Amino acid sequence: MMTTASSRTATANPSSILPDFLAGMQPAFCNKRTGEAHLSQTEDGFPALEYGFSGLPDDWVVERDNDGKAIALHPDVIAGYWRDARFVALSQLSQMPLDA
Repeated sequence: MMTTASSRTATANPSSILPDFLAGMQPAFCNKRTGEAHLSQTEDGFPALEYGFSGLPDDWVVERDNDGKAIALHPDVIAGYWRDARFVALSQLSQMPLDA
């Protein structure tokens, strides 16, 4: 399901919204085939605090709505977080240390 960030979310203080264990982590997507990763962003191109498909490469998108907005991604594209200059898949979160 696609989520878009509201203007309130995009300008809010991340530390007041995110649980402590997610501090310093930015929602992102990664193409498992190529290893390329992109931060989630708002429709205006700003970093988002929620997952959204805006700004992802066209070849990652497999379906768009009538307005041209991405609504489905290629199966090789996975969600996760960008932290400390690397992509962390959602499935890897339980393996991460809780402190930096």
